Amino acid sequence: MKIEFLGTGSVRAPQLSSSILIDEDLLIDVGNGIVNRMKQTGHKIVDIENCLITHLHGDHFADIPFLIVDRIGGKNPMRIYGPKGLEERMRKLFDLLVFPMDFETAKEKAKVQFIEFDKMEKENIGKETYVSAFEVEHEDCKPAYGYIVERRNHKIGFSGDSSYCEAVSKIVGQSEIAILDMCFIESKKGHMGIEDITNFAMTYPNKKIATTHMQEETREEATKKGIKNLIVPEDGHIIEL
Repeated sequence: MKIEFLGTGSVRAPQLSSSILIDEDLLIDVGNGIVNRMKQTGHKIVDIENCLITHLHGDHFADIPFLIVDRIGGKNPMRIYGPKGLEERMRKLFDLLVFPMDFETAKEKAKVQFIEFDKMEKENIGKETYVSAFEVEHEDCKPAYGYIVERRNHKIGFSGDSSYCEAVSKIVGQSEIAILDMCFIESKKGHMGIEDITNFAMTYPNKKIATTHMQEETREEATKKGIKNLIVPEDGHIIEL
């Protein structure tokens, strides 16, 4: 199982927005610049079969219109899962970007389906892959989701953007590797800090903890700690399970 960190940054960081690609076919969040990064690094957009969106902030969905356009002509369908209201935001964004076709036409030609949900409990999304959603706490953005992805006896957890909360604790406790928001050096409303992530790493010494959605100074300070089971990746980092 291959986990690639396409982007690991927060909004003001020089790195790309937080985004994860699993085994070339499952994408988690599609922030600004992610589609071009995939093309630059040899990934085929038409190979993406499922996409999970954590919440409705632009740095997590801004590239979906480009993802749709680049899929036109592909043979396989793609499903985009996310909170209610996602498709309508994409319709408005698509219109603002002024593509040479309307949203519904592009969606049909690209074979894209939006699936909005309130709850998702071990949903089978194909290729012996199951997804569970957990509602996390991200400021006033409701709902915001973290996910657990199960594939070939592996479980990968994603906090999405979240402060420390019970849902994130469940995600870490149930996952083999947990990829967690560590935006700030000290935790703030809606985001975890280095101390939160360190506590998870110490509480679960046999699990891998990886960080994302980082400001540059946060990345530097966390790397200095040298915690054995803590991974502080740069864009392009790959983990094989």
